[in-house]
Parts: sequence; structure tokens; C-alpha cells
Amino acid sequence: MEKERAKEQVIQAAIECSDKKLIHGTSGNVSIACREEGVMVITPSGIPYEEITPDMVPVIDLATGEWTEGKCKPSTEAPMHRLIFLNKVKMEAVVHTHSPFATAMSILVEELPAVAAASAPYSPVKVAPFEIPGSQEIAEEAVKAMGDHNVVCLLENHGLIAAGRNVSQAMSIAEYVEENSQIAYYTYAAGKMKPLPESGYKIMHDRAVKKLGLE
Repeated sequence: MEKERAKEQVIQAAIECSDKKLIHGTSGNVSIACREEGVMVITPSGIPYEEITPDMVPVIDLATGEWTEGKCKPSTEAPMHRLIFLNKVKMEAVVHTHSPFATAMSILVEELPAVAAASAPYSPVKVAPFEIPGSQEIAEEAVKAMGDHNVVCLLENHGLIAAGRNVSQAMSIAEYVEENSQIAYYTYAAGKMKPLPESGYKIMHDRAVKKLGLE
């Protein structure tokens, strides 16, 4: 995607994530890879999304991690976004949220099962062990938790991160996983969490793997 268009999309996606309560305040971040130009654009650190203008949006060299353009400092989670792009070469967007139910389930379980059919294509969702936000270690653990055949993981005591072929898809995956986390949390609290049978979610997961090009 052309860089200037990607900046506009990143801003709009961040506002939408905030409106949908996936992101609170300025605690989440959104990025898009512009692979032909060898860069990614990402939301800046600590700026209310409604106040961001394209010239503020940081541009980062995918190969080196260097901040090359943009008036404002990149999100502290830029290393995690960059490492996902380097390892998921068909993905063009990443959304990181601190959505509450995903965060709660990241504390309660080591792997989030599919309890809602809508999340089945991306389930089970592994939980990456806690590392300091913004560190190389959390980036590595997120990539490891995603593995070869998924594009989303929970981050222990932190939130979730999801990648997609475009920013709309990445946002949708984040929404599905948050919804699944909410249902799982309520049923877990009731003592009756009942995951979908593997025979059911695996068919949908395998279809998603093929659609995402993760075979």
C-alpha cells in the first residue's frame, strides 16, 4: 500500500478501535506495512487519535527498525508490530489492543479455546508469557505464540495483538477474539466454560489458514 494512504487508514482504524472500546485512551496501536516501500506506518505514542494528522504518523524502516519520518514518536510497541510483519510476510496490518476481556482471559488461561463460532477460524488463541511492553522480548514471545498457523495471540496481563491481510481484517479478528474472551470469561466464572469441539473449530481454522495464506 502507498505510504500516504496507509497513514490515513492507520488514523481512521485507531479511531474506530477506540469507538468500539477495543482501545481505551491511547493505550492501543495500529500499523500498516507498505512492503513495496520497505516501511511500516504506526500510530504515534501518547497522542489522542482524533488529534493525529498524517504528518504526525511515524514511518519505520522494516529492515532496520529505524524511525525515518513523522513528527511524533512511534508507539512503544513498534518493535512487536515490526517483528510480526517480518515473520508474517502476507500480513499487511497489525492491531494491538488492551481490550478488557482478552486481558482478563490472558491471566486465567494459557490458551483461549473457541467458545463462540465467530472466533473459531482463529482458535485456539495462545497466550504469550508476560514481558515488558515495548521490549524485544515481548515481540519475540508474540510471534512465538502466533506460531505458523495463526495471526493473533493474547499477551499475558496485557491484551491482544492481531494481524490481517488488511487493517479491516486485523480489526475484525481483534473484535472476534475479544467477543470470544467475553463469552469465555462469563462461562468460566459460571463454572461451565464449554469449548467448541475440535472437530468443529478445526474445519473453520483450516479454512482461515488457507485464506490467509498460512499453509
